[in-house]
Amino acid sequence: RMSRTFKRSKIFNADSKKILFLINNFEAYQDFLPGCLESSELPCQEDGSASGRLVFSILDKTYEFKSLNRTEDLVVNIIQSEGPFINFNASWKLEPINSQDTKVNFEATFSLPFFLKIFAQQSLIDQLGLKFIAAFEDQLKR
Repeated sequence: RMSRTFKRSKIFNADSKKILFLINNFEAYQDFLPGCLESSELPCQEDGSASGRLVFSILDKTYEFKSLNRTEDLVVNIIQSEGPFINFNASWKLEPINSQDTKVNFEATFSLPFFLKIFAQQSLIDQLGLKFIAAFEDQLKR
């Protein structure tokens, strides 16, 4: 049960409001995220957190992931509330550069159960993480 991490910083040609909107727009994930079959927003939490459900298909198996997104200023913290990970935490930290560009620092830390250890190789985690960031960037351009 090893903890794994994916970290990347990238400058997106979009303002921070547009990026924050897309991060918390659960309905849109199925339109751009590789392997995402379904995505929906769940009722908001009492503390104001956004909550969502994503369904992924990986190697002919389906996994449901539910998360809580807490947004404070230009930081979104994401925690798995239900799903295939033993634990999953991620954060998006946005730093506006100017009115058009925003530097985004993304970090995810997670532990996988034994039956998913095939995905625990750092090279595969990096490859999947980069695909996610590229898909997110493409969606921002639309």
